[in-house]
Amino acid sequence: MSKKSKMILCLLAAAAILFCWIRFQVIPGRAAKQAEYERNQKDALTHDISVVEEFKNPYMGNAVNTTGVFGVLPFSELLAGFEMDSENCALSVTYSGTVQKLGEEKVRRNLVYNSAAAMAAIDNLAEVNYLFPDGSFTFRREELEEMLESTLSGLLDDQAVWNEVVRENLY
Repeated sequence: MSKKSKMILCLLAAAAILFCWIRFQVIPGRAAKQAEYERNQKDALTHDISVVEEFKNPYMGNAVNTTGVFGVLPFSELLAGFEMDSENCALSVTYSGTVQKLGEEKVRRNLVYNSAAAMAAIDNLAEVNYLFPDGSFTFRREELEEMLESTLSGLLDDQAVWNEVVRENLY
């Protein structure tokens, strides 16, 4: 076998090893990390709030932006509809899952989180009404700010502050 043939065989063997490593190590590892990230996005205790920053807007009138906020928050997979009341700066969000099936504690925790995130991202959003087949919840900006002892505008600017003000109050 010539030197050129041996070199080609070595390169082919290296390419095959590299292909197998990428196919069976790298790709599944990335897929597992992505799946874990997506699972974490479904719960207020593990959600990555930085994804909401791209939807910051002073006014709720931008329907695509307003609905986009809820598309990246916990319970996004249960979204069934939106209704905007721009006169009162209120938003109604309809979910398909039931409170009973989801668990009342998890529902309340995620809705506090979602409300804080939405109101922090949309400056004039004053009220969010959540409608489930078996119940409803309403969050008003003033009441939420009083409960969290902080104004909501600007909370998305610093994740450490967000965690201290919002996430720590969810437990």
